[in-house]
Amino acid sequence: MQENVSQKRNFITEKSHLVIKRIILILISIQALIAGILLIKLLSMQILTWEYIISGILTVVIFNVLTGIAARKQIMAVFMSVISLVVSGCLIWGLGVVLKLDHTFERMSQTANTEIVQMAVIVLEDSPAVYISDISGYPVGYMEDESAGEIMQIIDECVDSDVSYHKYGNALGLTDGLLTGMEEAIILNQAYVGLIAEQSGYEDFAAQIRILKTIDMEVIKTNTWRDAEAVSKEQMDIPSRKEDCLIVYISGIDTFGGVNVKSRSDVNILAVINRQKGQIQLINTPRDYYISLPESGAKDKLTHAGLYGIPCSEGALEELYGIEIDYYLRMNFSGFEQVIDTLGGIDVYSEYDFTVEPVRHYTTGYNHLSGIEALAFARERYAFASGDIQRGRNQMEVIKAMIRKLTSVEMLKNYDTILDKLSDAVQTDIPSEVLYDLVQYQLKENTVWEVNSYTVTGTGSHATTYSMPSVTVYVMLPEQKDIDQAKELINNTLSEE
Repeated sequence: MQENVSQKRNFITEKSHLVIKRIILILISIQALIAGILLIKLLSMQILTWEYIISGILTVVIFNVLTGIAARKQIMAVFMSVISLVVSGCLIWGLGVVLKLDHTFERMSQTANTEIVQMAVIVLEDSPAVYISDISGYPVGYMEDESAGEIMQIIDECVDSDVSYHKYGNALGLTDGLLTGMEEAIILNQAYVGLIAEQSGYEDFAAQIRILKTIDMEVIKTNTWRDAEAVSKEQMDIPSRKEDCLIVYISGIDTFGGVNVKSRSDVNILAVINRQKGQIQLINTPRDYYISLPESGAKDKLTHAGLYGIPCSEGALEELYGIEIDYYLRMNFSGFEQVIDTLGGIDVYSEYDFTVEPVRHYTTGYNHLSGIEALAFARERYAFASGDIQRGRNQMEVIKAMIRKLTSVEMLKNYDTILDKLSDAVQTDIPSEVLYDLVQYQLKENTVWEVNSYTVTGTGSHATTYSMPSVTVYVMLPEQKDIDQAKELINNTLSEE
């Protein structure tokens, strides 16, 4: 009987050992499958160097061979099955990270060649009109715009009787038509509302109107002046540069909401990157800089160039500094807050003690800032004697802090949420292969980037602009020695030495 019990125990032991072996075999198969999918994805993305990929393959193969050998003994089999579960979990996590990264880059660039123009149908606040259909028979003013004709079609489909359309040459003339009663409704790019409210005598414009409907119109970005003979590379004397170098235009738009909305650009920073030297040179150009718009040569404030799209802002800066911008990266203010909060805040250096009510007081030195605190820090200008110049410097300090945080190991703690916020907050035309190449470079070199910044200055003045031709507005006339200094810094960063 004792012998039967012993045989039964041995049978149970052998059977459990066999079950464990099968579990290990299943785990090895799962690991091989996940590792294969991960390998294929990494190869297609070119996100890792061959050294990392080969090391990873060898590690998985050796581990599985050792697991198979160890499975011959029951105790070791149990131990290795637990380890295999952990390894499988790590592989699944790694595959998730890679797929998430790929999805984020795709979302950031999927609208790279399009922008949204928010066209608004506007009436006075005391108008009886509530819906578009209520403006039937109204005199309606409009300004020549890439989307005005399409809005008129929509209006015509909604009203019972024809409206009479009247064309205006500029936004203030159109505004006056509404305010004086000559027009009972107007069609206006919503981005102009804030611009009009900045003009003397129109400060209450936003409170005097009511938007009946906003219609999003998708437009294609164009860079026609790059092919124009007048601004060819040879004539602009654009220096050649290596593949390790690139220039990215960072634009911060003055809207809360969709990042691809065509709007004024309040932040205009060039990031000149040299990977070989591990250097990033930031060049800030004040929003009020009085520049020439590309192709037409008309004079306007740099911030207004954004009203005509990212390509217009890029072209203005290219002509100003004699460079060719490779890519752009645009972020809006709402996205700005969310990304920083997801990062757990950032440490930003302040040159001055100042207060932004009711947000917080900033002290000289490093301040740990939440999203809304960093936004207030980057937007404040009235606290400084140099106004917009200091605001530009503060904006670059925020960018430096974000670069430090995004390239740190800490980012891995909340990578999933951070990537989600980035994809919602950032729009870029940087190709995914370039982004993957930058990730590969950072993983391989673990570079601690040297980030320098410089702000060009100018002289305050008043002038007419292309966007507001009927009034004189504050502008900043460029200081040529600062432009020359910026060009030298750009060339020094791009050089091999």
